[in-house]
Amino acid sequence: MLRMDVQREHPFVHAIADIPVQPGVDFNVSINLQNQDELHLNVGTNFWVEWFPCREQEVFDDYINAVTGVISGEYRIVERYLFGKADSAVLERPNGRGGWQRVTTWGSLGCLVPGPRARKILQNKSAAFLRDRPVS
Repeated sequence: MLRMDVQREHPFVHAIADIPVQPGVDFNVSINLQNQDELHLNVGTNFWVEWFPCREQEVFDDYINAVTGVISGEYRIVERYLFGKADSAVLERPNGRGGWQRVTTWGSLGCLVPGPRARKILQNKSAAFLRDRPVS
């Protein structure tokens, strides 16, 4: 069972749900509604993106697919680091041909600085393991 801490009354957002690290979830995930029309997704310590206007069904569907994809382990986030600090990240989903397709990106001004980058992949491997286990 997925543990989620939900706050309907929060000083900065309309509603927020935090999913902490737990069996089946390898990193923190936070989802929230802001400004009555923005859906936000935060993963780990660096990745933060938003979808709007959420009243449009296609936007809402893309957001739900991203959230469930991250939690299920189907999607992944590729973070890039310059001098040990994250400066950009890409949320990706499988493209059906053995590769990955970009869903959305996050970046700071640091991503404009040239230089070699280290990469870190965030993918919920625990969820994939749990999903593949036979039910007893």
